Amino acid sequence: MDSESDPPDADSHTEPRSTEGGAVLRRHRLPHLPGLEVNASIFDTRYATGSSPGHCVGTCCVSGVKVDVAQRDEILAHADLIRRAMGPEQEHDPDAWFEDSEVPDPDFPSGRCVGTRVRADGCVFLDAARRCVLQTVTIAAARPGFNLKPFFCSAFPITITNGALWIDEMCLDAPDGCCRPTPGGPLDVLDVCEVELRHTLGTEGLAELRQVLRG
Repeated sequence: MDSESDPPDADSHTEPRSTEGGAVLRRHRLPHLPGLEVNASIFDTRYATGSSPGHCVGTCCVSGVKVDVAQRDEILAHADLIRRAMGPEQEHDPDAWFEDSEVPDPDFPSGRCVGTRVRADGCVFLDAARRCVLQTVTIAAARPGFNLKPFFCSAFPITITNGALWIDEMCLDAPDGCCRPTPGGPLDVLDVCEVELRHTLGTEGLAELRQVLRG
């Protein structure tokens, strides 16, 4: 990513980028980003029939993820619950779950983020079956409003960088049938990533994006 026109990766939220899309969303659910620009990748990315992030095998978990510092604190507050869901091969010490340094980043609600630590086989929260234990705990708890899975993990392959909505370039390494783009494919981002876009933008924001993309 040496060019300002390159798409972002999962760990880059501070490098300057060109949005090249022209559209701005204002009815989304992210109050810290009142004018969310839409990058050209949202308009241009195409997919093959049958593609779905629901076929994920954890490719996007290789390099960890940045989380808002408030969400980090929420995760650490439930450390006992998370440890019980971890396999013996995982790191059970909460002090080793996140990087030491917080980074200023206006794309996050608190204005600061921190990365999850990465081990040889991927994110520290990834178990031997390549499942996220934060998602496992969230599903098991079945409590309305309770969600320990990081925002950008649930959003993938949708991401936000410098106040703009992008398709994350990490999806280029995803297996066929997941969220890997197919140039000239018959499906667009609304066909394949509706769940992830609704998570990111909310219902009204998704409707606004749909209007922008399809009229």
